[in-house]
Amino acid sequence: MNSLSQLRVQRQKMTEREQDIVYHKFAALYLPSLVNSFLQAPPPPPGNPQDLIEEFRLNNTYMEMMGAISHTPYFSKFLRSRQPAAEGGKRLMKEVAQRLLDLAPTWDRKMLNTPVDREPGYYESAAGTAIQMPSTLLAAFVKEPRDSPVRVSPEVKSALIPWLRKWERRHRSEFLGRVSTRARNQLEQDQNLTEEAMGLRRLLKNWAVCGKPGCDSSADLKACSR
Repeated sequence: MNSLSQLRVQRQKMTEREQDIVYHKFAALYLPSLVNSFLQAPPPPPGNPQDLIEEFRLNNTYMEMMGAISHTPYFSKFLRSRQPAAEGGKRLMKEVAQRLLDLAPTWDRKMLNTPVDREPGYYESAAGTAIQMPSTLLAAFVKEPRDSPVRVSPEVKSALIPWLRKWERRHRSEFLGRVSTRARNQLEQDQNLTEEAMGLRRLLKNWAVCGKPGCDSSADLKACSR
């Protein structure tokens, strides 16, 4: 069993409250390192097939954990921070979008013909998890100007939207279809989603307490690391 599968199995054994406590503590301790590890992920052990090595750039435990902690105040504050340790957060949107675009043809093919060593729905889940991250980042950086280096480039956006359209049509009632629709609408700057993101950004900007169940700390959001 690989580390990504092990992580998912462990999550299933925990209650939602137990998971939330772990996520807040993990974010307090390791968020900058987690993002930097994703951006410069170490290579898989030698001997893996080339397609799995390429896939690992996006479908890995770093992405899984970033998605798991993206609801915490730590994540939103990290993205807004101007500290050098938070610089990786400004690169995330472009990097995830480019890697998704690179893998889209292969993953689309494997969705239709799942390899024998993968369970049905594996690549739909991988793509959905990957798409959810730029969707989260598009909401977080909604006030960035169109030419901001944080945003996805026009070229990548134009190339990625057809894949999102394809998946939202084919998987309309599934997780992949829903996140594809939302991400596409965000990339196309849907007015309703923009207003929703602005409201959420205001809420998170004024979030003055930790947010972990049972924790009302407002002076030091490193409290969970103790």
